[in-house]
Amino acid sequence: MANLSERRPRGRHGLPREAVTDSQRKRIHQGMIEVVSERGYPETRVVDVIGHAGVSRKTFYELFDSKEDCFLAAYDVLLGNLLGDTANGFESRPGAPWAERTAAGLGALLQHLADHPDEARFAIVEVLAAGPKALARRDAALRQFTGFLESGRSETSVELPGITSLSLAGGVNELLYSEILHGAAARLPARLPDLMFWITLPFLGADGAAAERERVRLSMRQA
Repeated sequence: MANLSERRPRGRHGLPREAVTDSQRKRIHQGMIEVVSERGYPETRVVDVIGHAGVSRKTFYELFDSKEDCFLAAYDVLLGNLLGDTANGFESRPGAPWAERTAAGLGALLQHLADHPDEARFAIVEVLAAGPKALARRDAALRQFTGFLESGRSETSVELPGITSLSLAGGVNELLYSEILHGAAARLPARLPDLMFWITLPFLGADGAAAERERVRLSMRQA
């Protein structure tokens, strides 16, 4: 798993204070992700996080107000990475049809979650147990994801309900939740063809969605 941080050696290291603080913050973020993914948010204690991070309790409370504050900070960083991967995939196909760009973005997201199962459990599963502020951030993330889907409206002449993209995003999230909850994050990339059928169905119709599913299957076999 690629860590959000790299542990600095103890003792004198000649680094500016800002660099030390940044390193400590990243290590605590990573510690929070690892402990929460292993124990669950309710059972996570600050002492467990600082043990993973290799920092003191004093350092923790200099940087964060509480366990919840630390969780939210780590979630914000991780969410930025996940949405960034999705956006990079989407934008990597300039001029391509909407469905192809969407498949590239969603494929990048699924691969990240498969490669980093601790991050996947933290961001998709444990966020539900972390309180109302975390749930508000989750809701905002789903609404950001709908931006990648809304472009599909240009592909259809059918007047679709305004909630179409949000409903699709919620459905994708539910599938991710189920797979990750059952320890199957590694198989998420294999879900891409069927997800693309479901996502494109309202916009492209049954024939277009079936063609998109087959295109994704073929491209995955050739990769």
